[in-house]
Amino acid sequence: MSSTRLHISIAVIAAVLMVSCIRNVDDSEIVAQVYDHKLLRSDLDGITTADLSQDDSAALVQNYIDQWIMQMTVLSKAEKNIKTNFDSELQNYKNSLLTHAYEQRIVDQLLDTNVRDEEIAEYYEAHPDDFLLTSSIVKAVYVKTPAKSKALPKLKQTMSKSAFDDAEVIELRHLASKYGLDCSLDINTWVPFSSLQMAVPVKVYNEELFLKKNRYITVSDDTNTYLLRILEYRTSSEAAPLEMQQDNIKAIIINHRKVELIRKMQNDLLREAEESGNIKRF
Repeated sequence: MSSTRLHISIAVIAAVLMVSCIRNVDDSEIVAQVYDHKLLRSDLDGITTADLSQDDSAALVQNYIDQWIMQMTVLSKAEKNIKTNFDSELQNYKNSLLTHAYEQRIVDQLLDTNVRDEEIAEYYEAHPDDFLLTSSIVKAVYVKTPAKSKALPKLKQTMSKSAFDDAEVIELRHLASKYGLDCSLDINTWVPFSSLQMAVPVKVYNEELFLKKNRYITVSDDTNTYLLRILEYRTSSEAAPLEMQQDNIKAIIINHRKVELIRKMQNDLLREAEESGNIKRF
């Protein structure tokens, strides 16, 4: 935390708690006191909730009191040793909060959050370098089967077809269900190639070369055979597919609109104040 923010935080706490210091209260209402700072029973309202047990409520209140005592002990020492006037910082902080609250109200009222697919595509095409991959991704399906499974010949036939689409997925899903096989048959989702390698123990020394040269792979260990079909791939330093970036691009476009909306609001208010003679430069 910066020194300015720390000073502001201390000043805010002090300003709030000074109110309790100068209140005329019955001593029976005081729960704890550190130097001139007093914690009242009314200050504890809302700390506990009805769903807490009596013991839990008591522990929560006691923890609050202990924390308050610690804060006020440090604050009291700070008050005696730091003589800086924080009026300017507090006013700037208040101004910042008010300005932000007004800007947020304008955004809530006027910001258009509807983004057309065409806008997303245009942004993607205009900023390809913003979406470069750092590792390879693939669309792929795989099936894990016991090495001597009766389903293996049919699985190999289906997985190795030159044309692979929904019909092959349906066939693989049927075989997997019939023989109780582990599989992943989502042909529409991009996944990191490294994640796929955790499911299929294929050894790769050069990802880009491997993906360029392989579409259908079969590997075996002591007990199982793994059949892998790679449908699409993108290697590192290529742009991520648009479908992976749609939500991200939509957020970027909306944020640009937000910035422009606030800038327009500021300029409009500035022009209004100047035209009405409420801005004077000396």
